Amino acid sequence: MAKVSEIRSGALLNYANLLLRIGVDFFMVPLMLLCLGKSEFAIYTLAGAVVARLALCDFGLTASATKFLSEYRARQDAEGESGFLGNLLALYSGIGLLVLLGGLAFYPFLGQVFNHFTGQELGIFRVLYLMTLLNTALMFPARSLGGISAAQQRFRVPGVIATVASACNIIGTFVLLKLGFRSIALTALTIGVGVLSLLCHAVYCFGVLGARARWRGWNVPVLRTLVAFSLWVFLSQLINVMNAGTGNFLVALTQGTEEVTLYTNSLKVYGYYFLAAGCLAGVYLPKVVEMVVAGADAAAQTDAMIGVGRWLVMILVGVLCCALFFGREFFSLWVGETLGPATDTCWLIAVMLMLPQTLSLVQGIGWHLSQARHCLRRRVLIAAFNSMLFLLGGYVACRWYGIVGLAVWAVFTMFTQLFMLNVLHYKQELGLDIRRFYRSTFSRWWFWAPLLALAGGAVACILPSGNWWLWGLRVLVFLPLYGGIMWAFYANEDERKAFLRRD
Repeated sequence: MAKVSEIRSGALLNYANLLLRIGVDFFMVPLMLLCLGKSEFAIYTLAGAVVARLALCDFGLTASATKFLSEYRARQDAEGESGFLGNLLALYSGIGLLVLLGGLAFYPFLGQVFNHFTGQELGIFRVLYLMTLLNTALMFPARSLGGISAAQQRFRVPGVIATVASACNIIGTFVLLKLGFRSIALTALTIGVGVLSLLCHAVYCFGVLGARARWRGWNVPVLRTLVAFSLWVFLSQLINVMNAGTGNFLVALTQGTEEVTLYTNSLKVYGYYFLAAGCLAGVYLPKVVEMVVAGADAAAQTDAMIGVGRWLVMILVGVLCCALFFGREFFSLWVGETLGPATDTCWLIAVMLMLPQTLSLVQGIGWHLSQARHCLRRRVLIAAFNSMLFLLGGYVACRWYGIVGLAVWAVFTMFTQLFMLNVLHYKQELGLDIRRFYRSTFSRWWFWAPLLALAGGAVACILPSGNWWLWGLRVLVFLPLYGGIMWAFYANEDERKAFLRRD
């Protein structure tokens, strides 16, 4: 079994990667806009977005690979694991070839689909499209590598590889832009760094971890189980993609371009709140699968959910406090020059969405428990129902009450989905003790929550504001206060020992 330090290192490296992504979005994007111009920057991002949709053609297999490899590892079935990995690599290679052929078949129609591009813009877009398409197709067989290292609960080296790759991308992008290179060079850089990190990961998986992929023909029963399971994972991913863009789509149908910009900026910050939860919960899938294979009962699974949930509370509540007390100034500094007083609406919507979602995000390993126990069907149907509820009601709310009305309706559907998941899925289907989960996860909230509000309000009122340096000072002063309050009045003895542990 992997040491606790591997899981902790994996989570910390995930957060380092998240911070790098935030840095790119909030600080590199303005530089790219300045150097490339609005037109070429839009083409650069669009080419990546079009091919990114093709990546969904794995139909959930990538997310499922870790789960099945973890089961083989938990049963200590090395022979079955190598055969499964051989089947997986062959399957991915076939999918990659189909994606490549499908993308090439679509290539002649790019000019008709994007007929608003000028001749020069379309020429650049065609080159970028082919580069990213080829890269996506080649990367499909490599997707199983993440499942290999994760199944063995080895997160440190892959995390370092990913973090170094992200840093190289950022530094390389900055240098290329300063030297006058443009979008094609930036795409070549991204592809080159991706290939190098892939080679490093392959050497680690097959050379250090000793993974083996052997072809003994198609294992039809296993593949049938894998595809049936992956279908529900894929549907969940598809619903998430639809939800991510549905809000903007509804705003675009009922409001103007300024409202679309406001809602988009709110969703960007809200999206990073999601990622902040996933950075920790994401490393626990192999451990959850191992626990289920070992026969852990519902009470033990509830305990595991509580253990991770309490760590998520300590992370998410800190982010939420920063959004509440310093988020308004953040939006003003970030997009205030462009949007003016309307930035307050961005902040309001982001906070409105983050507050109720916290109750769902702290159940971070609930998704992994659903996977490990092959109980995705009801969960996905609940998500699909609430997506339709948001789409239908959101159109009316946005048309009558604007983007704030849409956000209010989104909050309502969040609570509806949370209630249905807790009652119909976690409690009835999985047998988890949800009442005990929330009692333990938010223990003594009535005491530490007012202290956090007092500390955040005092920092916001006492320290000056007006630029990024002063905003950063406010956050740096608040975080030690936040940590002290949570350490003294929330964390239990085991959590304090785990935090201080060095192994």
